[in-house]
Amino acid sequence: MRRKALEQTLQTTPRLNLFQGFFQAALKNNLPIAIWRLPNQDTQNVVVDLSGQAQQMKLDLEESRPGFAFSRFLNPHLKQTYFLNADVHYSTKLDTIQYLTPPHALDNQWHQSQQRFLQAFEATLEAAPASPVHPKTPTPNRLHIASETDYSQLVHRGVEAIKAGLFKKVVLSRAKSVDLPANFDHVQTFMKLCQRYANALVYLVYVPEIGLWMGATPETLISTDDQQQFRTIALAGTQAHNHELPLSHTAWMQKEIEEQAMVSRYIINCFKKIRLREFEEVGPKTVIAGNLVHLCTRFKVDMQAVNFAELGTVMLDLLHPTSAVCGMPKETSQEFILQHEHYDRAFYSGFIGPVNITQATHIFVNLRCMQLLGNQAILYAGAGITEDSIPMREWHETEMKCKTMLDIIQ
Repeated sequence: MRRKALEQTLQTTPRLNLFQGFFQAALKNNLPIAIWRLPNQDTQNVVVDLSGQAQQMKLDLEESRPGFAFSRFLNPHLKQTYFLNADVHYSTKLDTIQYLTPPHALDNQWHQSQQRFLQAFEATLEAAPASPVHPKTPTPNRLHIASETDYSQLVHRGVEAIKAGLFKKVVLSRAKSVDLPANFDHVQTFMKLCQRYANALVYLVYVPEIGLWMGATPETLISTDDQQQFRTIALAGTQAHNHELPLSHTAWMQKEIEEQAMVSRYIINCFKKIRLREFEEVGPKTVIAGNLVHLCTRFKVDMQAVNFAELGTVMLDLLHPTSAVCGMPKETSQEFILQHEHYDRAFYSGFIGPVNITQATHIFVNLRCMQLLGNQAILYAGAGITEDSIPMREWHETEMKCKTMLDIIQ
């Protein structure tokens, strides 16, 4: 298919078919791929890394090539962040495929990989394969599916540790396993998530050595744009969204108010560590995230005004993992998590998002997500535990959070 004909095809092919074409072509060639849509936007993006293996690297946002970052919960100093180079980038806003020039312009292997991918993509668009390619399933991370009794006991231990003075807050999570329907379609599910969760980063990521993850996460970790504006948020406190009441009438208990205040103080303390005093703070306000509402405080910094161009990288290193997914103080609460959760969070509560795509970076905490393993989905959810936590209520909070993914696949 010549370039002009391909461009015309991109403009006339329905989005679902188009992204299924990208997804199937990447799987056929075993290439890393990320598909996403930012909150409150209609534009959907896809990047494909033609190397066949996402790099593990120390993420430097200011110096990085365009791409997509994917990090585990545990990633000391961000040295093992998986990074998908945007060798192929398509955006529904531009309706054209852009190609990232390889480090060595005469890299034959890179060009051959590009040609194989485009041939597979074009073939998929021309005629849907009789039997779609399915993602390879890597060895799963260490999993323990906690029962309500297991999780309640875990929360009770967390409360006792707080009362003993070990820390002020700890975020305790669990995994939930569900069977996928026989007709489950990855890209179609991604599109459904986009329709249902307008206020979230919706993503579908496949990396051969990692496997397949999907999610709709509402929490910005850090973002920077071409206007040199840095943003982050403190998001905590959770309850079901009552559609009959305006957001301004949402009532919050002392436990949720204090939990959210801790996350805000954590961000401000990070600013203090780098002697940053000029920032805007708005909130807390009640915000919608799918079927839930949270308390949110927004922070903004003009990087040009404070002469701090590298603020994005510095704050990413300081913030992750935030108190919203770990606890306060970070070190002791993280040690408690590793000792008592009895499973590997993997990429749940890590971070994820596009880097230097159209001169902007948007990194989110990886919440409301699932790991896809063959005909099963592993859902992840956690709750912030304070001295006032009641185990049964925390279990129900994790159940509500799991429904973000559960509702879309059942």
